[in-house]
Parts: sequence; C-alpha cells; structure tokens
Amino acid sequence: MSLYLSDGKDVVGPLDAYEALKYAKGQKLSLENWQICDSSHLWKPLSGELPNLALQALDPGTTRPKTESPAGGDQTKPRRKYESLVDPIDEPAALERLAKIRLMLDSVWEKQRERIIAVVKNRDSADSLKVAGKDLQAVQEQINNLTLEYWRKAGTLLEWVRDLTWGDPDEVGDYYMKLTSTEIDKKMEEVRTKLEENELNEQVGCYCFMNGRNYEYIGETTEQTLAVRILTGHKNKDWWDRTDAMRIIIPKNSKNTKRLERLLILAYDPKSNTAEGRKTSAADEVLETISDELSELTKT
Repeated sequence: MSLYLSDGKDVVGPLDAYEALKYAKGQKLSLENWQICDSSHLWKPLSGELPNLALQALDPGTTRPKTESPAGGDQTKPRRKYESLVDPIDEPAALERLAKIRLMLDSVWEKQRERIIAVVKNRDSADSLKVAGKDLQAVQEQINNLTLEYWRKAGTLLEWVRDLTWGDPDEVGDYYMKLTSTEIDKKMEEVRTKLEENELNEQVGCYCFMNGRNYEYIGETTEQTLAVRILTGHKNKDWWDRTDAMRIIIPKNSKNTKRLERLLILAYDPKSNTAEGRKTSAADEVLETISDELSELTKT
C-alpha cells in the first residue's frame, strides 16, 4: 500500500506502513497537524490512523542477505580496542529518498502499463509512452544518485563495510587518529608514530585523509604497507595541508581491500579522488540489478 504524509504544505511519499511509522517517529511529527492518505486519496488525521498503521506495518527486522564474501582470511585480528569514528544515521532523510525512487519507478511503470493497454486494445501506443535511450539514461542516473543518497543516510554502505572489516561484527574495524600538528612534516611524523604504537604500520588496508568530518582522499594498499604507502607514496600530495585526522580501516581478508576502498569512496565521496575505485562491491551488484530491471521495464 502506498501512503502519503502531509502537513498541508509538504507531501512525503509514497511510503509503506512501516516506513510511515518510522518517518513520523524520526521526525517527531505533530500528530494533530499532519495527515495521512492512501490510494483512496482521503486525507485523515495522523493521530487517529496510528493504530491502523501499526497493524499494517511489517517490521523488516535486522537480517539482510549477505552479498560480500564471509568473514575470515589472512589478516590477524586486532589485539586491542581501537578508537573508532561513529558515523551518523539519518533515517527520515533516507526514507525521503526511497519515496522519490518510488515516484520515479511509478512514472516508468505507468508508461509501460499504458503500452500494454494499447496492445490489449489492438492499437499502437503513443510516442510519448516510449522511453528513449537518453531518457532511460537520465532516469538511471537519477535513481542511482538517489540510491547512493539513501545508502549514505541509512548506513547501508557501512553495513557492507562492516562485513569486510576486522574486529567486532557490529562495528567498523577502524582506527581514528586526530592530528595535533599543523606543519606537514610534523603531521607525517605524528602519523608514523601512531601507526607504530598501534601496530598498524606493517598492515595493509584502506586509509582516509580527513579534514573535520570531510574526506579529502581515500586509498588502499596491498603491495606496500600502510606506513610506506601513506608516508612515502603520498608524501608530496596537497591534501596533507588540509588533513587534521586519519582513519585506518583494515579488511579481514586482504583480497577484499579494493572492494572495501570502493565502498568507502561511495560512502564518503572524498574530495581529491579522481577515480571511483574498482566496481566489484556489493553496492555495484545492486546498481547493476537496478539497471537490468529498468532496461527490462522500459522495453517497447
């Protein structure tokens, strides 16, 4: 069932019953000021419809399909508890992206439906119902962008990251180091010292140059150690001047390092990366599925 929420000015939807409940709770909507409607187009006060929503809502639970390779591998588990960086989740904003994706898919399906109806009538479908290649590409790009925004807001990309990293299964296996130095040479020496003190200098994995909560550059290394790659391979890079923190993320299996880098680039959209990483992650599998389904839906 498609549901819509509105305060008389803005409309949010379509959402299913569970999503509508989560959105109302997450945004702390005024039950008296907001209304809800379904396919009947009859708006009702949200306060009186909450019991019905609760009955209709099907909690998807916490389980999800595993799309990455399972845990285990060649990297030794950490012997200490590292300082991690907690990434915020914005579930209401994520649900807004889902609603926009539904609207776009409904528009595509409406054209397909009317083309089928034209066949039933033994008539040619109108040219306006045909989806040209450039139109399909535009829809694909918009849905991909909305999907990425949803994944970032909902924490989906971080779920895939957790599948690949060492440490506890309910958190990202990472080490966050805040830098106190302002001169580049001293920053590099500070990074060298902290990598050695935390037994990370000889590891392989992914690394993130950060400026506040923004990501300047994300990279990976398997051929060189983290210390060599960060301090020698990136010695003269301009983002050192803007860097005030670093994040080190270690995969359970070094074979998954490039997958991990790809997910991190998608999650944090680093400013200085010129490449998107190798497209072999769980996210890319989903995007490919969406592309295939859209192509099938728009066939004439």
